Amino acid sequence: MEALLHLLRELPDGCPEQHRAEGRLAVLVRPHLGRAAGAIARRWKVPAEDLEQEGQVATYRAWRRFTPGREPGRCLYPAYVLRLARQAMERYAAGERNAVHVTDHALKRLRRAKKAARKEGVPVSTALRAQGLDEASILTLGEGSISTVSLDHLLAGEGDRDSAVNVETRLGLVDTTAARHQHVAERDAALTALHQLPRLQRVVAEKFAGYGRPPGSEPASRTVAQELRLSEDEVLTLHRQALRRMREAMDAKGLGPELPARAAGKLRQRRPEAPRDVRPRPAGHGAQLGLELPPVESRRPSAWGA
Repeated sequence: MEALLHLLRELPDGCPEQHRAEGRLAVLVRPHLGRAAGAIARRWKVPAEDLEQEGQVATYRAWRRFTPGREPGRCLYPAYVLRLARQAMERYAAGERNAVHVTDHALKRLRRAKKAARKEGVPVSTALRAQGLDEASILTLGEGSISTVSLDHLLAGEGDRDSAVNVETRLGLVDTTAARHQHVAERDAALTALHQLPRLQRVVAEKFAGYGRPPGSEPASRTVAQELRLSEDEVLTLHRQALRRMREAMDAKGLGPELPARAAGKLRQRRPEAPRDVRPRPAGHGAQLGLELPPVESRRPSAWGA
């Protein structure tokens, strides 16, 4: 790495050899950036690939500001690159996770405002306004953005709030019903059952549910089959197997949907038989065919009646 740094400083700018040397240096630095990106991604819950790309962009031409050979036998360039990369990764992660990016200068002013508010007994927004901040910054940093109120203060009515509001209406703002707890328990059980499925069944179930897609854009079975390079029948079979396993796992915990009596395992009772026809059936060949011929008198005189 030290040899590459010395070579880059000797080569003229823009020549092909310099570009190739920059590429080899980026390959040597990439493992260090990958480890730093993984640590920051676990802390901020953001994709590590995006962080690694941000670090590579921030440190691609960092060799121009670095002087090699300061310590013989050691190369300080990885530490120098990691410091720049971590700064870029932290900025990117903070922008991804926070809707409002608060600078260090704003945080210092907020700490001074909180200190003055405790000392003078005034709201934080008033102390921020005394520092000359605009209304948008006061709304972001002060009490206007998020105000946490205890349940006792909410029921009693605090400050400018109307204390005559109905208590049932106030309590309705907090969802503590048994149905909500049941819904959360069913969701956790469904996720646990989903992650316990075999890999291919889990992937098919996630794709049919629309994981990683915008709401309302669930793919069709043909699309899933094309993405997984399987036939449509195999995809549908895997989906049915995954749903059956998830239902069985949730039923074992008593969190599945209420099934009818037949599906719940109860014995099906015999239906009452319909009353049979008690009329005597006519005998004969015609009766066996379901035909009943009317009796016809013969016009020829009988020998007995002659």
